[in-house]
Parts: sequence; C-alpha cells; structure tokens
Amino acid sequence: MPCQLSKMMPDMAANRALAALPILFSALLGSCFSEDRAPASLSKDESFIELLAIARNSREDSAMRFVALETIIIRARGAGEIAWLNRYLGNFLSSYPEDPYGAYYLTAMAEGALESGSKELALDYLRRLLKNYPDLGIGDKSIHFLAMNEIARRTDNPREAILMRMRMQQRYPSRIDLGRNHFAMADEYRKLGEWEAMYRSYENFLKYPDTVIPGKPDVASQIKAALTFHRSDKSWTMEKLDNLVGTIKYALKTQNKVLLSRYKAADFFLMNWSQEASDSVTHIPIHLESFLTSSITYRDKLEEFSNSHEAYLWTTGWTWRIPTWYLYFRRIDYPADPEINGRWEWAGIYFGERL
Repeated sequence: MPCQLSKMMPDMAANRALAALPILFSALLGSCFSEDRAPASLSKDESFIELLAIARNSREDSAMRFVALETIIIRARGAGEIAWLNRYLGNFLSSYPEDPYGAYYLTAMAEGALESGSKELALDYLRRLLKNYPDLGIGDKSIHFLAMNEIARRTDNPREAILMRMRMQQRYPSRIDLGRNHFAMADEYRKLGEWEAMYRSYENFLKYPDTVIPGKPDVASQIKAALTFHRSDKSWTMEKLDNLVGTIKYALKTQNKVLLSRYKAADFFLMNWSQEASDSVTHIPIHLESFLTSSITYRDKLEEFSNSHEAYLWTTGWTWRIPTWYLYFRRIDYPADPEINGRWEWAGIYFGERL
C-alpha cells in the first residue's frame, strides 16, 4: 500500500501550490492557526514554510489546502521526516476533522506508521479512515479499496480480514483477483476453525481456474483432493497404521480384490516418482485387481524413509511392465472432524524404484 499511495497524486500538484504562493502568502497573516514548525532538515526551505502556512490557513478552501498538503507529504517523506509528518497531519486533522480529503491524509499517516514499524498504529489509521471519511478517487485509485486491502493483508484478526475481503468483493469486484480473494478467505476461516465456511471458500476458489497462487503451483489439485475427502464417507481410513498395512498385506496375500478396492482412498493416485500429484493422469481410475497375481511379495517392514506422517511398503510381482510398486500410506490432516483427524489412509502407489 504505502509506497504506491505516495505516488497517487500528480506531480502538477506541487507546481500549482508553488505558483499560488505569491498571491496567497500575504493573506496568511490573518490565519486563526499558528503555523507548525518545519522539521530541522526543511526549516530553511522558504517554499516549504510557505506551504505549511497555506495548509494551516483557515481561510483557504479544502482543495487549496490539499494541494499544499500533498506537496508537504512528498517533501517531508523525501527528507525522511516521517515522525514529524505524522504529527503534523494528526494536528491538521484535529483542526479540520471534517476535511473532505481526510481519507488521503490518514492514508499518508498509515504509510508513515508502517515505515516506522508500527503496524497496529497504521491499522488504526486505516480503520478510522473507513469509519469517518467517504471514499476518495485519486487517479484510478480508490482510497477505501487500498485501505481494505491493507487491513485484510496485515491484521491479526481473521474476522476482520474476512470482513474486509467480503467488502472488497462486494464493492470493488473488478479491482481484485476473485480467486485469490476466496483462497485468502479460506485461510482465515481455517484459523477460526470454521471448516464449512473454509470449504465453501475453496469451492469458490475453484471457479476461477486461471488464478495463480504464488509459491503454490499445485494448490488447485490439493484443494480438489481436500474437497473430495471432505465430501466422502471416509470409510477406508483406519486409526492405526499397523492395522491398515496389515489389512492390505492380507488382501495381497489372499488376492482379495474386494478388500483391496475397499481400502483405496477416494482420491487414490498412481504415478512414478518423478511425476507431480497435480498431473491429471495420476488420478485416472484403474482397477488394481486386474494386476493381482499369486507371485506378489512384500517386505515385512515399512521402508526406512517412512516417518510419523508418511509410510511406504515395498512390493513386487505385479503383472505390469514395472513390477516394483511402493504402496503409500499417509496420516490424515482433517481438523474438521477430530474423530477422523490423525487416522491413516492408503493414498496411492509409486511405480518403480525410489529415485
């Protein structure tokens, strides 16, 4: 937010303010407000002093004060006088609480607070902006939209973030990536433990297949898998890994096709070690029963690279051109249902020797 906010006003604002100085300066002596002192780094800059006078002149209309103040903001920020600028703008809004450009000044104050490392203070300025001042369109920017977006990104309160994202979606749908917005809301619902709302947001996210989530190239396939699991009866899961592995071993030993099919996960995959789970061919339904033979063997113990969340069982002898299959088991991450969360499922198969 803040870095772009300081660039929202056209450069001509400063020129207009400076051009007006010779005409206006003589009238400033009658101002009912005393001029704020300039910061030390700008105290000898006469044009800056004159801009301060214009900004605090009660006889000037808000538009002219805005021209002067926008220039003051740019000059003070350029000089690194962030603390001074926030004090100055705070004093100004105390004097002119109903100034129609108050939203812009509070935005500048929020930017200064963020640059100073005061996130909560910046958020307070943005909340005050939304509550007390009408929206301002500066160029092609909306001050309210920028404020909502910043609050949604920075707040530690999931409910506030959700509210801001809902309002952006309602008021500014053309300004946001709706897919990313639904994805972000799902994450906030997850923090709250509101699982049904989270899954609804994921469903809405999938309505925008072109959406890209930075750093998460497989997110769409992961969400589809999560939704498939959520909607399923989860009857293939078992509380203990040893029991599940033992059941699959028994099905292989006895060539029990029904038992083998029953304990496949709803989103069961088959792929080689170099494939990605997002590859659509990994989830093409295949009848494992047709590959069963009496010559299938398996190791007594799980592979040493198994851990508390994933487990692998080496098998061989399948009737296929790649005889070695690693059966893959994983612990279920499903906090929406404590009775299911932490159980185990047979999630898929990796073909060939591990790379």
